[in-house]
Amino acid sequence: AEDLIQRLIVSLQSNRFGCLARGDMDIRDHAWFGVISTEKLLKKKIPAPWVPNIKDPLDAQYFDSYRHVENEPPSNKPQLSAHQQDLFKDF
Repeated sequence: AEDLIQRLIVSLQSNRFGCLARGDMDIRDHAWFGVISTEKLLKKKIPAPWVPNIKDPLDAQYFDSYRHVENEPPSNKPQLSAHQQDLFKDF
């Protein structure tokens, strides 16, 4: 696992695993994934090791709380000018 992680966190994107000539196949073919059939995984044929008990579609009990972020004071960064906003109108 350490080798895979080291190859994924390379700062220069052109040298990062997943961004090389073979793309995601470098990741899929890594020895750490050797016990996993990517074919079965992509077809959702591998049972999940744990299935959460969800009460309703909006049940977020298994997610971290981000209330601390929501309650932060507004940023003191300058707002975009009308011209800057206009550059992104079709984005």
